[in-house]
Amino acid sequence: MSPAISLFSPRTLLIYLLIMLLGGMYALVAPTLSFYLAEHFQMRPLAVGGFFVAIALANIVYSQTIARWSDRLQHRHGLILVGMLLGGLACFAFSAAANYWWVLLSGLTLFSMSNSVLPQIFAFSREYADQCLPPERTTLFNSIVRACIAMAWVAAPPAGFFLQSWIGFKLQYQSVGVCYVIMGVLAYALLPRIPRKAPAAQTAALPKGNREIFLAMGAFALLFGANHAYVLGLPMLLTRELDAPAHLAGWLMGTAAGLEIPVMLLAGWLAARLRLVAIVRFGCAAGVLLYLGVWQASQVWQMFALQLLNAIFIGCLAGLGITLFQNMLPGRAGVASTLFTNTNQIGNICGSVMIGVFADLYGYKHLYGVNMLAAALAFALLFWLDRRLRQPASAGG
Repeated sequence: MSPAISLFSPRTLLIYLLIMLLGGMYALVAPTLSFYLAEHFQMRPLAVGGFFVAIALANIVYSQTIARWSDRLQHRHGLILVGMLLGGLACFAFSAAANYWWVLLSGLTLFSMSNSVLPQIFAFSREYADQCLPPERTTLFNSIVRACIAMAWVAAPPAGFFLQSWIGFKLQYQSVGVCYVIMGVLAYALLPRIPRKAPAAQTAALPKGNREIFLAMGAFALLFGANHAYVLGLPMLLTRELDAPAHLAGWLMGTAAGLEIPVMLLAGWLAARLRLVAIVRFGCAAGVLLYLGVWQASQVWQMFALQLLNAIFIGCLAGLGITLFQNMLPGRAGVASTLFTNTNQIGNICGSVMIGVFADLYGYKHLYGVNMLAAALAFALLFWLDRRLRQPASAGG
């Protein structure tokens, strides 16, 4: 291991900045796509949901394929660069799209492949922590990394919706496409090349008999699905149910992201003192209350007030989830990170199906009642997981 480096050394601060900017690129595009499809091409919820189901399936295939050999590489910088370049091309393709099918094709190829950047960032972060930071700082470092991505979500969604309303869909995606390319080059040049152990000859297969990882996958898939449906349905909920402008969705997401940052840092600090699963369960309970509140909300101010629950939910889920998966698969950062993000993609499929079916049949408001049930089921799975993790020893999850 290299000599221990501070959590706030110049090199570590540079990593935080680059990760925040990399995460900001995705946050500029993803929240606006559902509104783009619904308004620009007049697509029904079923078609919008189908688009995101297809994207999520493609993400799983690409990410899992890359995970089979990414842990054997000496450095991940090339994968990050290629992914960002593909993201830039996807944005240019969106800007030139003449119909729904062109957007779908671009999403299934370029945009889906670009999403392999996120697990590589998480894997790089874990390897950096293992090699360069004291062991007791690893979980807090991961939480700071997730907080950096949350910082990107403070400004990026409002900026994305503002750009759509100010310069239109075409120029918005072209501008973001240029930023994707610039950020890919900067990440390749400036992310430190850290010393690594001998490349591991491992596959992406899960250890036999590891039932706990499947319980975690089930719970997180449900939670990610509920969150995905929340994000996709939010602009339409505001415009069609609450008679509010769509750009308020960006401000709601930015408010939640701003509140998530202290929650993530606090969760990372508590993780050294409490069980990871217990903290995630607390966040899950906040999610149940969040979706109940959104389901019953009738005023925009209520939606803003509910963002505190949203911050607790995502702050615990995203801040500690990746560490939980990595701890279950020690020494396999690439596989664990990809498994975590693919669980996210499975959740995206569930959320997209929820949009396509329930929003199409019953409207966007009642979609959040289904979200509440999904979060409640996830809470039960996390309770079961917590019990199983405590059986072999008294050590936390």
